[in-house]
Amino acid sequence: MTGGAATVKGIVLVQTADAQSARVREALAARPELVVLDVVPTTLEAVSAAGRLKPGVLVLDVWLEDVAGHGVLRSVRAVSPQTRIVLHARAADVADAPGTQRWISRLVDVIVNPVEAAPLDARLVLADGAQSVPMARRFVNDLLGQWELDELTATCGLVTSELVANAVQHVGGPCALELIHSGDVLRVAVADAGRGMPDLQTLGPLNQNGRGLHIVSAFTTSWGVDQLDDGGKLVWAGIDARPERTS
Repeated sequence: MTGGAATVKGIVLVQTADAQSARVREALAARPELVVLDVVPTTLEAVSAAGRLKPGVLVLDVWLEDVAGHGVLRSVRAVSPQTRIVLHARAADVADAPGTQRWISRLVDVIVNPVEAAPLDARLVLADGAQSVPMARRFVNDLLGQWELDELTATCGLVTSELVANAVQHVGGPCALELIHSGDVLRVAVADAGRGMPDLQTLGPLNQNGRGLHIVSAFTTSWGVDQLDDGGKLVWAGIDARPERTS
């Protein structure tokens, strides 16, 4: 039987060298239960490091140039099946966004105290502008393909579009899209700087606005709003991710 000391988890970071990446590394290195084994800038080096070091967790920026279309997740799992992969992403021209500190703290907590069926996590920071909606949808499509959840692409893409569009149109400033897949639920959330609370509006035959949350309600099992400690709010929705059962 082992003693009371926590098992040290080795981490490999796959990210570019900039200020926000440094914040992630500093937060991980500050915990005595964790040790950063290596920091690499490409997925080719990530696969090599995973095979060589067998880390407990590999933290991957999914918008590195060589991620999409290269089967990175499968390659890492092939060389180190026990390694948990946590994904995040952000737009290069956005220095910060609502919920960033919460995300980093949550990332560290999940690594230190993983749940029995560890969720798949990803985060994308989006600039203020109409281009954020198609950018978010492309991110979701690529990510669900890598997670082998292609059957959820249409529903998740629709919900994502509505939540991001609401943040862009009604709040302004950068926002952040988060995806969490745990068990039978795929959770889509958008953090923004707005302090107001979204509300369902009464729909009329001539009313062209206010349909977004009705669409979210129709395609999800639940949705809600959480206040963020560093300002703003997090609007989230849960999608049923159970595989279809055939009789």
